[in-house]
Amino acid sequence: MTTPPFDDNPFRSPDHATPSAPMPPVPGGQPIPTWFTTKVKITLAACVVLALALGSLGALAVYWADRSGPPGDGDCLYLTRESAGKLAYHRVGCGTDSATYKVDATRTGSSRCSSNGYVRFKTTAGIGAERTLCLALNVRTGDCLRDADDEVTIAKVSCSDPAATERAEVFTSSRDPKDCEDADDIRIYSGPPMRVVCLAPPGENI
Repeated sequence: MTTPPFDDNPFRSPDHATPSAPMPPVPGGQPIPTWFTTKVKITLAACVVLALALGSLGALAVYWADRSGPPGDGDCLYLTRESAGKLAYHRVGCGTDSATYKVDATRTGSSRCSSNGYVRFKTTAGIGAERTLCLALNVRTGDCLRDADDEVTIAKVSCSDPAATERAEVFTSSRDPKDCEDADDIRIYSGPPMRVVCLAPPGENI
């Protein structure tokens, strides 16, 4: 009888067992966990994409929340000329010097304003959301303007400024152009309040 070789390791695998292959190394010298299968990779990738998408939607939601929508009656703004010659509005406080226009009326669709004194501004916020804003000069008696004929470059300036071309006089509760003696530009607004704005050179009394 042959004596088997001495072995003091009771947990040694039998001679016929095939030893398991070692885990492939990864950068850092750590083996890849057995649970990190292709299915797990796909799931993790999907979670990352979903998280990024939700983050984008959140940013857009905040952006939309910061936008208080198109101007309404009584709001004040100024206009700028953007690319392709399109005009854009910028809402500001009615008491600021940059507030050259005030929204007297908002109408659905492409509509007319009640007089030729208004600047018509059309807005589109989506399908079926077109509106027309009737913009009146936001001036008081004694205000002086430059570029009164250009809805974009028009601005309030000091009456002593060499660039000042018009001085405003405002008559409320009136739409009678006869109130504007010697004025070279008359703008009539239905309001509220109803008023007529007379524009004449700063050096003249109107």
